[in-house]
Amino acid sequence: MDDATLRKLVWEEMLYADMRANYFGELVRRYLLWHKTLRVATLVGTSGSLAAALLSSGPAKIAVPILATALSLWLLISQYGTMARDASDLHEGWGSLARDYTDLWNSLDRPDAEACYLEIFNRGESLSKTGAKFPNKAKRLSFWLDHAAAMARARYA
Repeated sequence: MDDATLRKLVWEEMLYADMRANYFGELVRRYLLWHKTLRVATLVGTSGSLAAALLSSGPAKIAVPILATALSLWLLISQYGTMARDASDLHEGWGSLARDYTDLWNSLDRPDAEACYLEIFNRGESLSKTGAKFPNKAKRLSFWLDHAAAMARARYA
């Protein structure tokens, strides 16, 4: 591959890796927030003192336990904690790739640059497979790509 093509590919992949690292970091925060919110809501819903206070009125006698049970069930099946851990691993993996692409970008004149690019790219393929279970929110990905591009342009201007 010629130098101009390699330069273009490394630049793009550097931005994409940074975009993905930031996106998965955002997902970690979101999943942990949901997990914590559901745990607190379940605790409040099953708390004896709160339930006793709420149960003094008619419909609440049935609604509070049903809501607490529904929250407990959703907390069990949602797997927000597991998703947060998986997203954290992907955040770390893509961050590592972004750093490797940055290092390569800063030394594109080395003789093994193309082989290094292919090695980094292949590592990204396995991360892409792992990340397939997560939502593909185009608006957020676009936001993080714009952020990565702005940071890279500022760094290399």
